[in-house]
Amino acid sequence: MRKAFILLFLSLCSSLSAAYFIPVKRIQDNDIFQSPALLAAEDNENNFSIDVKSYADFDMLEFFSDPASVLTGAAYYLRDFILDKDDQYLLDNYDIIKNIFSFDPGFPSKHQNVSENAHYIREYLNKNFENIGKGNRARAVLNALSSNLSVFPQDTSSLVDGNLDLSLALNWNGISDGFGWKGGVDIVYDGASSLLDSFSYSGYDYGSTLYFTLGASVGYGTYVSDKVAVGISFTPRFIFRTTTLNTSLLESRISGSFIQFLASNRFDFGAAIELDFGLMLNAGENARILLDFRSLPSIEMFWYFSASDVMENFSFHEDENIYYSMPDIAVGVIWEKGSMEMKAEISSIMSQVLLVKKLPFFSFDILSIPRFSFTYGFSDMLSVEAGYRERLVYAKIMYSFFNAEFSTRVDRPGIGFSAGFEF
Repeated sequence: MRKAFILLFLSLCSSLSAAYFIPVKRIQDNDIFQSPALLAAEDNENNFSIDVKSYADFDMLEFFSDPASVLTGAAYYLRDFILDKDDQYLLDNYDIIKNIFSFDPGFPSKHQNVSENAHYIREYLNKNFENIGKGNRARAVLNALSSNLSVFPQDTSSLVDGNLDLSLALNWNGISDGFGWKGGVDIVYDGASSLLDSFSYSGYDYGSTLYFTLGASVGYGTYVSDKVAVGISFTPRFIFRTTTLNTSLLESRISGSFIQFLASNRFDFGAAIELDFGLMLNAGENARILLDFRSLPSIEMFWYFSASDVMENFSFHEDENIYYSMPDIAVGVIWEKGSMEMKAEISSIMSQVLLVKKLPFFSFDILSIPRFSFTYGFSDMLSVEAGYRERLVYAKIMYSFFNAEFSTRVDRPGIGFSAGFEF
């Protein structure tokens, strides 16, 4: 038995040393298991909950109804990008530029004379670009996004947004004498922040990802002195995941074919684990201070098949990559008095600093650092809450076993709505 354990341990170490480590976003909402020391102070309870959440910015809503219009700014950015290039660039990249406008037989032929070739391309962009129509201009944006010219900037939110997030969660949880547990199913669609996002790292392409998870969280919190409590939580999950590139999303909507949405996808099946540790200090009669160490670690491992595998000899492939969420440190305060409760937290500093070093396309987001909320209870049945989290401002009403929330982002217009039931 001991020999078998040693062999298993050495095999795992060998796999980890040979793997690429790919950073990915956490998909779980913050809950008590992210601050497990709170379990030491919570009353015993047991309940079942259903939560539905959605958010879409206005660009994504317009994209569904009229994709050509929402891509107009990106189309003119593409035109200006090509016009700004020198004559030699236009000759060297003629075949790629022609492919961007492959839908138009009127695109000028290639001329070996550098100046003449550039003249006809610029004439086409200055005179014919308006006439090809907004639908073809949207097609040009899609073709440019698939090319290797790196036309669009890393942060494309100035050209077009297009974020969409959806989730459905069914959970059964309980707390008893400091011990907490939660089991459930989550279906999450985590959309890319912009329709033009096109990021990759070590062969992994980031995009809009659909998750189906089946898992549980277990944790324990206890007081180690009159004022100090510690807690630890462990979250194992089974995961199904598939990521759609934005080029596939654009192609699907522009062509009106849903098959294009999934045609290039890979379908991943695997497991994940997450470990969190926390401290809590009772600072007076009404306040508590929290210090949490999150994602220590948080890793995912997968086996996968692609759409082409379904049509050919179906088989699973082992993904040699290890996916992980960046570790983080959070500092929080909870203040309660009578029917009022205020919460504040600072987090995502350490995780973002690590991401900036790891991913060349990631930029530090100061607006994602703070979280705060204010809750007021009118009665045992009715309470309201307002707050801010991850660029969202929200208002929430809780009546008996039902709650509803409305939200919008502070940096781009959009509409968010969620509803939940707890029994």
